[in-house]
Amino acid sequence: MRIVEQHGNYARATLVHRCSAGPTYREPPCPWIAACGGCPWQHVDYATQLAAKDLNVRESLKRIAGVTPARPLPIVAAPGEWGYRHRIRLHTAAGGGLGFRRTRSHQLVPIEHCLIAEPALSAVLAPLRALMAKMTTQVDEIEVTSNGRGAVVVDAHARGRFREPDGATVREWLRATLGVAGIGIRGREWSRHFGDIRVEVVSETGTPPAVQRAGTFTQVNPAANLLLVRTVVDLVGASRPVLDLFCGAGNLSLPLARVATSVVAVDHDARGVADGAASAAAAGLTNVRFDVGAADRFLRRRGLAGADVVVLDPPRIGAAAVAAQLARLKPARIVYVSCEPTTLARDARTLVAAGYIVDRVQPIDLFPQTEHVETVLEAVLTAP
Repeated sequence: MRIVEQHGNYARATLVHRCSAGPTYREPPCPWIAACGGCPWQHVDYATQLAAKDLNVRESLKRIAGVTPARPLPIVAAPGEWGYRHRIRLHTAAGGGLGFRRTRSHQLVPIEHCLIAEPALSAVLAPLRALMAKMTTQVDEIEVTSNGRGAVVVDAHARGRFREPDGATVREWLRATLGVAGIGIRGREWSRHFGDIRVEVVSETGTPPAVQRAGTFTQVNPAANLLLVRTVVDLVGASRPVLDLFCGAGNLSLPLARVATSVVAVDHDARGVADGAASAAAAGLTNVRFDVGAADRFLRRRGLAGADVVVLDPPRIGAAAVAAQLARLKPARIVYVSCEPTTLARDARTLVAAGYIVDRVQPIDLFPQTEHVETVLEAVLTAP
């Protein structure tokens, strides 16, 4: 091992040479594992991956927040190790290059398929590469998503302006490419879409799917997301007014609205909020209201909006400003969903200092073959 970062009580290192295979080692099946930065844990058997993620959550809470959960729950495994992602994000290079980034680098690693993606996503990579080679609009990033109806949709992020002749190129490509329902292309102040770019997302078994446009946030693992949503709904409980921050298109808001007295859902993404509101209306959920805005500004302006339970699902950077506002407003309970244990622990430290205890903590593996883990943490106010 070679130390690359030295911190106060821990260090980061890279592997220089493997002397022998340990009992948990397995040969990684991906031919791009040595270069691609996407799935660095393929060489570790799945039971060991789960144990390491569970330990990471507990150690982060202890090291950063100084707490041990009152009721820690064992990590929940993903329903499947491979082929679980219904959405992947790819980068482009001149001449139709398409792939992922090399670890800690901007260098492109071209790939032909991805073992953790649904097979339908891998099937369109070669046609997409051909399309990128023909287009004159400068596309930097592409997100490919299963639409929940047996096809995929493409969301492309472009630099500069849209070159109008590319419209005919894209239309012809759609006609000739099986399994692609639509493609959206977005620049800084413009957007074009061709075909059907809607995605259906089922957050609860037996309920109508939510419909949202390609490019709005979805959890990447639909099967494990069902477990995540059920965990949050069970922790929140029934017949309560709920405030859902960082709601996106309603992944948690819509299931919560089926059991809560009311839900106020807030997110800065106007497209996601509009899609969530439309899905609520289509499902006949009249007790949920979607608001566009930053979560911390909403709390300063509206307080808890009558809620006694706050749910938040921020991005990987966490929600430091929101945690500070919640520490001031003191809702009875907070259910915090996180994909990064260190920022979760940092924000939990703020809540603990304000009189909360960390009660139940449930890690859920949404990301097999990677170091990432989803965690649901319940904080209960004990000292108003």
